[in-house]
Amino acid sequence: MRNYLLGTLEVDRRAALEERILSDPQFYEELLVSEEDLIDQYLGNKLSPSERQQFETYFLITAERQNNLRFGRLLRRYLDSQPAPVSFEEIPVAVRHPETYAPAKTFLPFAGTLGRTAAVAISAVVVAAVGIILLLCWISSRKAQQHVAQNDSSQFVRVPLAPGTLRSGDVGTQHVPLPPRGARVRLEMEVSNSNFHNYKSELLRENDFVQTANQLQSEKKGEQHIVPWTIGGDVLSPGDYQVRLSGVLDSGQDEFIDNYTFRVVK
Repeated sequence: MRNYLLGTLEVDRRAALEERILSDPQFYEELLVSEEDLIDQYLGNKLSPSERQQFETYFLITAERQNNLRFGRLLRRYLDSQPAPVSFEEIPVAVRHPETYAPAKTFLPFAGTLGRTAAVAISAVVVAAVGIILLLCWISSRKAQQHVAQNDSSQFVRVPLAPGTLRSGDVGTQHVPLPPRGARVRLEMEVSNSNFHNYKSELLRENDFVQTANQLQSEKKGEQHIVPWTIGGDVLSPGDYQVRLSGVLDSGQDEFIDNYTFRVVK
């Protein structure tokens, strides 16, 4: 799951995992837990440089994950800004001098110490309560997302694409319904040359760049070969789109393969 979320899972295993995501709600919940772990490790600087790069360029492809990252960063900053709770053993006890006996003055230092102790305890309780409330809100939001995902088969949309150039009003243009919020869209680009180890794709909307992906790999689908690219449905809005697919040579240079077009409609 970790490699899948970072975009480094082998092609054949990735396809099998995506099939299971669609058919097994419990497995999908486990995937969401893995997402939370990755976000926590990213915020805690526990990812390797390569994992951190994959996290930023591949994992954060959906608005949902970006929102979870922002919430996690906000919660971490809030908790880090609060003073650590002070235990009763760490609070100095006022010492009474035996040579002076003044009942009123003897109890005042004790009252002051008790007051400071109560204030520290109350402050710690308030901080903990706010943190728990934020955590519960986040958990509630995640459960709602899981519920929606489990009851909406359109959360994972496949779009098969054949090579070709978009023409205004072309009846042969692939029409894609506007994906629901939080959905993932798997663009499956048909290729005749599957000899490249890696592919590069660029998504454009009416000649404006939307998103780019590197290190894509081809996979066999029936009698054809495709290059799959999973993107966040939130980046799509009604309009005409074009995908430019290139093969990556051993020298690192790109070799253009073909264009793939589709139209998102409401």
